[in-house]
Amino acid sequence: MHPLRLFASAAAAAAVAGLAAGCIRDRGLINPPAPIGSTIDPMFQMQERNAEASDFVIHEHEFVGATTELNDAGRDHLSKIAARVAMNDFPVLVVQSQISARDRDKYHFPVRRNEALDLERRTQVVALLAAMGVPDADSRVVISRYYGPGFQSFEAERAYFRGFSNAGGGGQGGGGGGGGGGGGFF
Repeated sequence: MHPLRLFASAAAAAAVAGLAAGCIRDRGLINPPAPIGSTIDPMFQMQERNAEASDFVIHEHEFVGATTELNDAGRDHLSKIAARVAMNDFPVLVVQSQISARDRDKYHFPVRRNEALDLERRTQVVALLAAMGVPDADSRVVISRYYGPGFQSFEAERAYFRGFSNAGGGGQGGGGGGGGGGGGFF
């Protein structure tokens, strides 16, 4: 056999053996697989952070009707916000009102936004947070639309009537509908 051919076949055999032994991997030419969970963990962490930020949203049903007064659930929620606000950088959102009626509307349905009420609610929340010891409450509280999922019908009805209740939140009875186990209509 010709020496050049012998040298070429030896070089080819060495290259194949090197590939099999992983010497190209050591040079960084082939990326090793990512560790398990390293691509999905950042997504889960972002979801956890977004969920934590949603704890700092004061919803419209946490106020008594179309007023600036927080109901019992709203006051409880605000005290929890005050306890946690120093540990993060989330803003405190006061959701825009949408259950206000306008005098000029024919039927006076409470389906409108009320920007003056929103500003008064923000001012009230800032004052309450400041009274609870939050030093930068004025710069942390903002008015915004809520971009979360909406209510289902039974949740919306309960929140709507809770907001207009003068009792101030929670515990106005319950039960009311469950059947007696008879199974279907007669």
